[in-house]
Formats: sequence, structure tokens, C-alpha cells
Amino acid sequence: MTDVKLILAHGAGAGSQSEFMQSVCNKLTEFTKSEKNYQLEVILFDFPYMQQIHTTGKKRPPDKMPKLVEAFKQQVLHLGEDDIVFVAGKSMGARVALETILATDRNIRGAIALGYPFYPPGKPEKHRLELISKTTKPCLIVQGERDTFGNRDWVSQQAFSNNIKVNWLKAADHSLKPLKSSGVTHEQALDYACHTIIEFINEYV
Repeated sequence: MTDVKLILAHGAGAGSQSEFMQSVCNKLTEFTKSEKNYQLEVILFDFPYMQQIHTTGKKRPPDKMPKLVEAFKQQVLHLGEDDIVFVAGKSMGARVALETILATDRNIRGAIALGYPFYPPGKPEKHRLELISKTTKPCLIVQGERDTFGNRDWVSQQAFSNNIKVNWLKAADHSLKPLKSSGVTHEQALDYACHTIIEFINEYV
């Protein structure tokens, strides 16, 4: 059976032990138990600044992008040469994942973004589309329709290359949490997101 590794990076404000990260990790692991062609291992880790937060108990801002990319790159380099590798991240972690693809020679099959930060809230003119345009690997973006870092109205107006796929979660925010009026719970939204990720992985394993 093939070993597939999914390295999943946390966002700026919460580390790998957060409820969101643990939930996604557990769901992906559980949902792929029935896969017959491969065994999925989800790898979580904390960036250096988050490790310091855990050690000191004091909040601090994220490291600069080069340091974040180096930390992600080390996770990739620790994997076996025969492993099939996907990289993923929540918000800031998704940016780092895409930057890591550009910074390593390792053959990475694809990237997954959970709530991609297309722009700082309220500042679409300061968008981060350049990184998306540089991404040549298959990339799945799972985005909430009302994400303040990139809502459906704005993102749908952008032109992406064929390797970029955006999958929308109805009435969901940056944490992929839908409005109660949508009739969809946060748990159900995460289930859907994880099944979408698995479909993406299956396509490129």
C-alpha cells in the first residue's frame, strides 16, 4: 500500500493543537481508512513562533515568511523518498505551503488551502494573487462564501489557471463556519471540506 503524507500547517493565531486543526486531522484520517490504494498520514507541526508561545505563554506575531517556509521545508525533507507528498495549510499556513513548493526540489503532488487569505480583511487592493499565479501544481482551495479574507463575490471575479480549483462552503466564514441560518453546522461543513480534500488527493495519488 502506498504511503501518502499530508503536511498540514496551522494559521497565524492558533497552533497545531487547536480544535480546528485537530478536527481536520482526525476527520481526514478517519475518512481515508477505507481507501484501498494508499494510507494517509496527516502531519501537524508548530512554526517556531508558535512553539515559543507555548513555551513562554506570551503572545507574539508570526515569524517572517522565509523562516516560516524553512520550518515547513524541514517537514518535507524529513519524509521518505518514496512517500507521496501533499502540502496544506489553514490561512497563513496555506500561503507558507505554496511558498514551500516554490522553495523545494521535492516532487509535491499538490497543495490544499483551507480559507486562503486572498487579501487582508477590508483591503482587496492588497491582494495575494501573485503567489496563486506562480503555483503550477494542482491546488485545491476550500473557501467560505463570506470569508473576510476573500469572499465569493470577489474571488469569483478573478482569473485562475486550470490547476487551481476553488470549492465553496455555503455561508461559511474564514474558519469554515457557516451561518446558523444556512442549516449547515460547523461539523457538517468540516466533514464536507475533508471529503473534498480526499477527492482531490485521490485524483493525484
